[in-house]
Amino acid sequence: VEAIPRGLRRAHAFKAGQSAAVCLRASEMPGFRSRKNSHGASCVATVAALSFIVAAAADVPPAAWLPELAEEQVLYMPAPGSSLQWVHMRRSTDGELNVQMALGPVHLIGPNVSLVTRALNGSVPGVALAVFPGDRLSIALANQLKAPPGPDAENGYHHPNTTNLHVHGLHVPPVQPGDDVLATIIPPGKTWKYQYSIPSDHSPGTYWVHPHSHGSAVMQTGAGAAAPLLVLDPPGFLSPQLAAMDDVVLMMQDLPRTLLQSAAKKSQDELFRVDRWNWGPELWLVNGAPEPVLDARPGKWQRLRFILASVASWLSIDFGECEVALLAKDGVYIRDFPRLVPRVKIPPGGRADVVVRCPAGKDHSVLAAPNAVGGAKVFVGKLFTIRVPSPSQDSTEEALHPWAPPFTPTYLRDLRTVEEPDCACATSMGLGGNTRWMSGHLWEGPTRYLHRSPRDAVVERRLSGVAKHPYHQHNYPFQLMEIPASSDPYFKAGDWHDTYLNVENTEAIIRFHTVDFEGPQVVHCHILSHSDQGMIAVEMVQGPIGRESCGCDLLDAAERLPSAPAAELPASPEVLGTLAMVLFVAMLGFVLLWGVQLAKSWRSAVESSRCYHTLPKGPSNKSKSTSPPATGGTIIAVV
Repeated sequence: VEAIPRGLRRAHAFKAGQSAAVCLRASEMPGFRSRKNSHGASCVATVAALSFIVAAAADVPPAAWLPELAEEQVLYMPAPGSSLQWVHMRRSTDGELNVQMALGPVHLIGPNVSLVTRALNGSVPGVALAVFPGDRLSIALANQLKAPPGPDAENGYHHPNTTNLHVHGLHVPPVQPGDDVLATIIPPGKTWKYQYSIPSDHSPGTYWVHPHSHGSAVMQTGAGAAAPLLVLDPPGFLSPQLAAMDDVVLMMQDLPRTLLQSAAKKSQDELFRVDRWNWGPELWLVNGAPEPVLDARPGKWQRLRFILASVASWLSIDFGECEVALLAKDGVYIRDFPRLVPRVKIPPGGRADVVVRCPAGKDHSVLAAPNAVGGAKVFVGKLFTIRVPSPSQDSTEEALHPWAPPFTPTYLRDLRTVEEPDCACATSMGLGGNTRWMSGHLWEGPTRYLHRSPRDAVVERRLSGVAKHPYHQHNYPFQLMEIPASSDPYFKAGDWHDTYLNVENTEAIIRFHTVDFEGPQVVHCHILSHSDQGMIAVEMVQGPIGRESCGCDLLDAAERLPSAPAAELPASPEVLGTLAMVLFVAMLGFVLLWGVQLAKSWRSAVESSRCYHTLPKGPSNKSKSTSPPATGGTIIAVV
């Protein structure tokens, strides 16, 4: 032990301590201490030995390690075939919802699976948030991840422990303190308070929240850190028939082992770890469980809210003998309900609200079906089961009644009646010399933008490449202008989306209305690995309608976003890193002048701080976050 440098000793000691903690947790599981379980017996026997190895290597008593390791945050995953877990929900009261949210590590343990990953508030999925139109939503996001931060890389996996938050699908401003994913950067150990004013005419619907820091989306959102977000229907908004239905949120998440391990390696992430994986190549979870069972009432319709928080795969959901009617897509109700659909087709990041009724007296497997046409990657396999008991004598079946939303928000007015848009540009995805290009470019930073549009304008985009790449647009949902080439009733002209993929047609014409606010608008492929690798761009919505207010393909013109004077901007992580390195060298030289012994102690402290700490218990409420400035710039939140 003495021959090993102290820094390496501490690193190996921590790995040994992690192994001991795994044994301790496993020893508490049913059947582990069986005499026939030789592996369990040997594992328990190693705990004492490992604890003394830890003590010798780290120069601390075993008692200082084992109690801390025993407090790791563990999340147990139900077995396949268990009853569906209902998502926990926080609802607004008196027009406000204030929540504390923490991004931190969890140890997910289940049948044939044991891994350490990232989650929101210690659960997969995170706690659902529910507000009404006109409410105010505040989220204090604490980054409970630890250093090291990982390498710098503009278009690759990097900074796995740096984070921020995106309210996916909400029509809210893209600037601080709201849905800003460009300037708001939360490093490890810091907290930031987001504030969103939900418009009073906001469309009720199904949305979600997830981290959105460029380069770490796969390691955070793609590895379990996501939560549902609902804008609830005001009283009297729905028809009596729809309002009386059971309302079920289904958060669909997949963890692809090979992709996550590859991204962890490239980003130098030391947190994500697979201890056991006797599963397929992808672990699909529905409300945190594989292949759960949803109980339904015989003869009754129920509303299912699908949220596809997937890394890469899209779903073509087949309900077998069940009747399925589309109600909403991406948080916007269709106007021709009930629209019967043979399959529900959801891209990564997309949502679908459907109304389902299944024959009584049997179990119905809900499957992710293969697609006859090529294109984006589609998952094939079982998702969950709908169980319907035999009907009672007084049970009756009711036909669905037509319904449409009683009002239309300004930002969702029908744009098909507009003869000519105010601005029109083309955006291609994955075409040309690089499969990660957007209109011929990789991500070039938050001050370089692809297109420019004025405020209060009708904007048109001709998309290409959407058979392989799901196009996602922040803050402004868009309307399909043309019926795609296929005859699939799931897609119709006039439907609204914020994430669009159609494997049967590589092109689409969309329009959106830039009302209510202005600012940088993020667009990207919602296959998270593609986005992390540079398939993301920013457009600018700003100023009044006029001849000079529209611009297309501006990356080649090297136009930049307006920004505040440099002196007014908080330092970015890159600048802080450079300053820290300069101070590091200067301090090292100063300390060496005062003696070798002092330098040795200082180096030991620095090396020790680079190791990962044990998993925290949860969010801390002991500190208060500072309020963000009104202007842009890279923000490092201070606790």
